[in-house]
Amino acid sequence: TVQVNGNVAAKCFVGTPIGGTINLGELAQEDGTVDPAFSKAGEKSAMFTVRCNGANPQLSVEALPLVNSAATQVANGYTNKVHYTAKLEAKRAKGDTTTVSNQSRNNGATTERLGDRLAAEANNLKLSISDGSTESTTAILDAGVYQGSVNVTITAPL
Repeated sequence: TVQVNGNVAAKCFVGTPIGGTINLGELAQEDGTVDPAFSKAGEKSAMFTVRCNGANPQLSVEALPLVNSAATQVANGYTNKVHYTAKLEAKRAKGDTTTVSNQSRNNGATTERLGDRLAAEANNLKLSISDGSTESTTAILDAGVYQGSVNVTITAPL
């Protein structure tokens, strides 16, 4: 009798690269304050495909604020920073979802375990942007280009 053995390491594979751009368009309302709903956005979400070969991968999301880096000296009553919430929804094998949210006001990422296996299908992760805000609700946004980012990390099950 000859035994044959092998093993499979825990891993996650990104089928659709977690990258690209979510263009929120005009961030301000007519009065110059932030539009909390980002209602003029052409898109507020993106889909990605990730495959993990084990149960309970770790999901991590970190939202970094939108900043107008050209506006270096902001006058009183104005701002060059827009905060928002980044929400990562992961479809589970059982059909429901696990959601991990992070506000750009907070330092550091929000991390949670999926609590199941990722659904073995395309577009099983959705990243959404919502809830625009500024430090002061009456602050006027300085004109210019605002850029931020969301860091998404999927860690293989232990």
